Amino acid sequence: MSRLRLFPLESTVLFPGMEVPLVVFEERYKQLVAECLADSEPFGVALIKDGREVGGAAVPYPMGTTARLESVLPIPGGRLRVSARGERRFRAIELYSDRPYLSAEVEYPVDEVVPVPESLVERAAEGYRQLERLRQTMEALYVREVRGPGAPGALADAIAAAAASVTPVERLQPLIEALDVRRRLELASALLTDLVAVTHRQVRLVVAQRWGSVERRN
Repeated sequence: MSRLRLFPLESTVLFPGMEVPLVVFEERYKQLVAECLADSEPFGVALIKDGREVGGAAVPYPMGTTARLESVLPIPGGRLRVSARGERRFRAIELYSDRPYLSAEVEYPVDEVVPVPESLVERAAEGYRQLERLRQTMEALYVREVRGPGAPGALADAIAAAAASVTPVERLQPLIEALDVRRRLELASALLTDLVAVTHRQVRLVVAQRWGSVERRN
């Protein structure tokens, strides 16, 4: 077990490999960022179970994901624009309030190795590839072959990360807590239908705007 600085959030469930952008303005979290930079250490992102993100105390769910700082930029108003990326799951064993920010004694659980039906993996992988092709269309990119993570647990995390911006946190938190990779992939696969439909609509809008802009220039 080890001590981990915590950054509880109201509306974000972070997954391994997922980017999390933050605008930091509270002094306690500026201190957290400075210490993480100085010590080259990650911090923990966990969904708030009770309390508020800004100002007062917050009690997070025990399971969250560590985040590694990638960039820290000062912006007007004495704030920081921070970009971090999720690394691995943690489970908080005991919370501490002896610093301006919350911290915890944590352990790092590992995925449970269970049989995962090949049909489930193939279905989830195809849904993920479809989603990525739609995203490339939206960004006017072309990649001959779209590849997703091969391991079922990592594939589930990639799907959940893609769904994070359009899915209620109540549906995402169980995926962070699911160490059974079959169960995690089942939960992630259930998000794909809605996620692909939403992305389809976004693509149609972006493409229409793109071609509309071309017509106006002509």
